[in-house]
Amino acid sequence: MKLTEISQYDARTGYVSEWRLHPSTLAAAEEAGIDSRSPSYLQEAHVRTAAMNRQRGVEEPTWLATAFDISGGADPDALEMAFRSWIDRHETLRSGFRESDGELLRFTLETERIALQRVEIGDFADQEELHRYLEDRFDESTDPLDWPCYLFVTVDHEEATTVYMAFDHTNVDGYSISLIAHEIQELYRAAAVGDRAQLLDVGSYVDFADAERARAAELDTDHEDVRRWREFVVGADWQLPAFPLDLGLAPQDSVIMPRQSGLCEWLLDPAEADDFEAACKEGGSNFFSGILAATGIAACELGDQDVYRTLVPFHTRSQPQWWASMGWYVGLAPVELPATQAGDFHAFATRARETVRSVKSMAEVPVARVCELLGVLLRPVFLVSYIDGRLVPGADRWDEWNAHAFGKVSRGDGVFMWINRTQDGVYVTARYPATELGHKNVLRFLARTGEILTTVAQDGDYVPLLAGPR
Repeated sequence: MKLTEISQYDARTGYVSEWRLHPSTLAAAEEAGIDSRSPSYLQEAHVRTAAMNRQRGVEEPTWLATAFDISGGADPDALEMAFRSWIDRHETLRSGFRESDGELLRFTLETERIALQRVEIGDFADQEELHRYLEDRFDESTDPLDWPCYLFVTVDHEEATTVYMAFDHTNVDGYSISLIAHEIQELYRAAAVGDRAQLLDVGSYVDFADAERARAAELDTDHEDVRRWREFVVGADWQLPAFPLDLGLAPQDSVIMPRQSGLCEWLLDPAEADDFEAACKEGGSNFFSGILAATGIAACELGDQDVYRTLVPFHTRSQPQWWASMGWYVGLAPVELPATQAGDFHAFATRARETVRSVKSMAEVPVARVCELLGVLLRPVFLVSYIDGRLVPGADRWDEWNAHAFGKVSRGDGVFMWINRTQDGVYVTARYPATELGHKNVLRFLARTGEILTTVAQDGDYVPLLAGPR
C-alpha cells in the first residue's frame, strides 16, 4: 500500500455511488446533547486552525483516504451493512464538535442512530474526470468544521467494486488508514454470508482523548519530559527543527502559507531492505534507527551542520484496546544527533537508537500541552516518520485488494517525510513547499538518503562525508 496523491492512482472508471449518512442521522446529530468527554489536543488544534483559516478566507483541504477493491463486485446490501457496522465499531466516527462561547464541545451518537443512504452519481468513463470528481468531493466532505467529516464512494466496474473512504484528520491517522481495507473486507465478508466478523476488539478514541486530557492536566513544568522539551527548544531560539536545506521561502508577511508539493519514490527494493536491516542489526542498531541515521547523515553532509535535529512521530497506542482503533494516535518527540560523534554509519545509527529510546516518553506529552506549560508556540515544520506496514493486519493481501492510501495537504511551509516499509520494499512520501528551491533541495536530500541506504545494504556500512569536529 503506497501513500500518494489521488491523481497518481490508477483509478478504474465505472459507475459511481456515494454512501452518505442518512438525513435522519444528521437530524439526530443536530439534537444530540453534550458529551462531557474532551477532544484530544490534536483534534482541538486541528479544528481551531480550520476555523481561524475560514475567518481569514483561506480554505485548506487536508484529508486522508484509502481505496481498495472488492473482487467480483460488491452486493450493495452487504456493503451497507459493513459500513454501518464499521461506524458502530469506531466511536470517533459517531462523534463531532460544536463551539460554544469559545469552548469546543463534543457530541456523540449511539449506534442505533446511524443510518446510511446510497446516492447514485452516474457513470465515469474518463480516469482524469474521475480523479477530479473524487478530489473535489473529498475536499467538500472532509471539512473539520462540519459533521460528518468523511465520505464513502464506490465505483462499480467489470472486475470489482472499488471502495474509496476519505476522512478529516480528526478521525484517523496514517496507521488507521492502513487498517481500513482489512476491516471493511472482513465486515463485508461476514455480512454477505451471515457470519460474525473476525476482528480484534477495539476501544474508543473518544475515551482515549478524554484520558489524555486528564493525564496532561496533571503535568507541570517540573515534569521530566516537559523539562526535556524546554531544553530542546531553548537553545534554538524557542523554535522546533527546520529542514536542513534552503526551501526558497520568502519571509512570511502574510498569514497565508505557501502551496505544497508532494512526491512518492522508492528507496529500497525488498532484497535491499532485508540487507539493510541485517547490516543495521549487525552494527548494533535497528531498521528505524538506521533510517534516522541515513537522513541525519544526509542533513549533515548537505546542510553543513554539526547536529541533526528533527521531530519523530510515535504512535500512542500503548494499550491493546487502541491497537486497531480508528483515531489520531500520534505524539511527537525531538531527536538530536551530533555529527561530531558520528564516526561511520553504524556509530550514527547506534546513537540514533539510544536517542529514540530515551525520547519516546516525550511523545506521550502532547506538544500543545508543552506549549501551554512553557508559554510558547511550537509549530512542527520538519519531521521524519517510519512505519513498518508489513505488520498491519491484512498487509499480506494489499496487492490482491489493490489497496492504496492518499493524502492531501494544500498549504504549509514545512517538510514532512513518511518512510514506509511494505512487502514491496521501502518508499518515501514527502510534502514540502512548492518552490523551485524547495523541490530541488528536497529531491537532493532524498537522493542522498537513498544513496546512503543502498550503500549500507550493499556494502554493510557507509562512511559519512563530514568534515569532522567543527
